[in-house]
Formats: sequence, structure tokens, C-alpha cells
Amino acid sequence: MLSNFTPVFIKLTVAFVLGGLLGLEREAKGKPVGFTTCVIISVASCLLTIVSIQSAEYYAGISDNIRSDPMRLAAQIISGIGFLGAGVIMHRSDDAISGLTTAAIVWASAGIGIASGNGFYLHALAVTGLFFVAIWLSPQVLLYQSKSKRIGKLNVRLLFNDEQGVPILMEYMRRKRNIIDNLNIRDIKKERVEVNLRLNVRQRITLPELYCTLKQLPHVHAVTLEH
Repeated sequence: MLSNFTPVFIKLTVAFVLGGLLGLEREAKGKPVGFTTCVIISVASCLLTIVSIQSAEYYAGISDNIRSDPMRLAAQIISGIGFLGAGVIMHRSDDAISGLTTAAIVWASAGIGIASGNGFYLHALAVTGLFFVAIWLSPQVLLYQSKSKRIGKLNVRLLFNDEQGVPILMEYMRRKRNIIDNLNIRDIKKERVEVNLRLNVRQRITLPELYCTLKQLPHVHAVTLEH
């Protein structure tokens, strides 16, 4: 009996360790999904995968007329785990979206659990390693963009004293060949106009330089940049 349980225990342990590593990385950054959540997701997914496989084998041994797909339950795990990921994606008041990486790690933890439950230890280990490489490379890419003076996409909020500043801003964006992904213009109190842009900056410029340039445009009262 113990010898039959040993492979199962190894699978659950691998899922625990790899899921825990992802959770510790999120917890170290103060994210809402931490060690405990990722471990529970990974180990539970591993357990359900093992149960699904062994149930298919058991019922197939009882009768040739019983057919069961061992991967059906695993497929339901992947689709069902989405509601947890959706819970950590936050839409802030400034239209910025955060929590996508954490939501992806929630989904990935389930995948690692399924791979461990199927006995694909090297696959699960390799994928976990690649996840950490991607997480490590993310700030390096941002640092490279900063050094190369390429900002990329950012959210821009400008407050104008009057509407005459809006066409001046549009002309500036056209001249610099910046791409506007999203544009929102609205009137606020004291006859001021607020412009919110989702901007793809194509010019070689740093964030402080862009701030100073926008601040110097005519009729601009305030500038907010979010990278």
C-alpha cells in the first residue's frame, strides 16, 4: 500500500515545492496572491489530476464498456481556475489595469500541478524556471528601455486651462509620430479640460524629458505620466 502511495506523494511534493516558489516570489513583492494560495492551487490541481487518471484506469479495469477521459477533469481545472485570476485583476480609477502577472501565475500554478500529477516532473521544473527567468527579465527590459530612451506605452493625463490646448497637443503628437491607442477628453470644473491618453511613444526620450516637454505646451495646467 505504501509503495503504491510513494509515486503519488512525490507528485504532490513536486507540486507543493514548485507552486510554493511561485507564491513566495509574489509574496515578496506584496501581491495579493502569495505562498499559501499558490501551494493550494498547485497541490489541489495535482491531486485532481491524479484522481482523474487513476479513476479512468480503475473503471477501465472493471469493464471494457466503461470509457473515461483522464484529462477531462484537468481541462476543467484550467478553465475553472480563471475566476481566481479574475479576482486579483484590478481596474483602477485612472483606467490602469494591474494584477495581470499575478493572475497569470495563479493559472500557471494550476498548470504546474497538472503536469506534476501526470508525472511530468522535468516539464514542470523547466516551466517554473522559465517563469522565474521571465519575472527576472521584466525589470531588466524596463531598465534597458530607460537607458535607450525608449519609453514605449504609458498613460498620460493632461489638464488644460481651456480647450485651445487640445489641438496643440494633437499637433505635437502628430509631429512626433506618437501613436494614440486610446483618447478621452472631458470638461471639468472652472472651464478646464482633461485629456487622458494611452500613448505609444515612438520618439527617443526619457520620462522626465517628456514630462517637461508636455508641461511647456501652451494652456497646460498639470501633467501626469504613468509608465
